[in-house]
Amino acid sequence: MNLILLIAMGFLSVTIFFCLLRAVLGPRMTDRLVAVNIISIKGIILILLIGQYLHDNQFMDIAMVYVLLSFLAVVCLARNMLARAAKKEKEEGTNGNV
Repeated sequence: MNLILLIAMGFLSVTIFFCLLRAVLGPRMTDRLVAVNIISIKGIILILLIGQYLHDNQFMDIAMVYVLLSFLAVVCLARNMLARAAKKEKEEGTNGNV
């Protein structure tokens, strides 16, 4: 069982690295937002796997707090993206009418 947990943790670490590359190299802001969201989900799963490996239930509490923070961060980033898009549309609309 411990070998399976270690393999899963290694695989998650590698996929987190590839998601980090997508977040840095992503051509659009939406690609970056999705990559950051996936990184946080995989990080939460990694925390839970570490807790299972160490037989410590406190990692579940840590993961729950991280879930709440991740949700709030994604909502704030999405709201910021929508505000920027609306501002850009408004500026293009006023410049096109002149």
